[in-house]
Amino acid sequence: MEQWLSYAIMAMLMGGVAMVFAKMGMGSANEHVALVIRTSVLLAMVVANAWYAGALGGVSAVDNKTMLWLVLAGLCTAVYWILYFKAIKTANISVVATIDRAGIVVTVLLSYFILKEPLTPRLLLGMGTILAGTLILIWK
Repeated sequence: MEQWLSYAIMAMLMGGVAMVFAKMGMGSANEHVALVIRTSVLLAMVVANAWYAGALGGVSAVDNKTMLWLVLAGLCTAVYWILYFKAIKTANISVVATIDRAGIVVTVLLSYFILKEPLTPRLLLGMGTILAGTLILIWK
């Protein structure tokens, strides 16, 4: 198995577990407090990982254009998590997480139009399946 695929599968597994833990951890906490706690742990782990890898010194070498894209990605991630935690506080995580995965369709389309990545028949079939599943869940 290629290394990137191993990382992607492990990330998928951790992402799924993390969402269930987040829902379980909300209990008496409101979604804002839960998100602050989760994100604080995330920040600490990411900084520790970069420090361990010896990469923290590379921050000063990041050019302005790259920094802008990373800041915009961070802002989008923040809005995403705020909305996601609001959704899972009051709804079934299984449904919210499945609908959330339709974001893959947005990612694939943007990667095609902006990054010029290819759209293969297999990719289109996968996107169609994800979109169909999402529509089934939200259709009343």
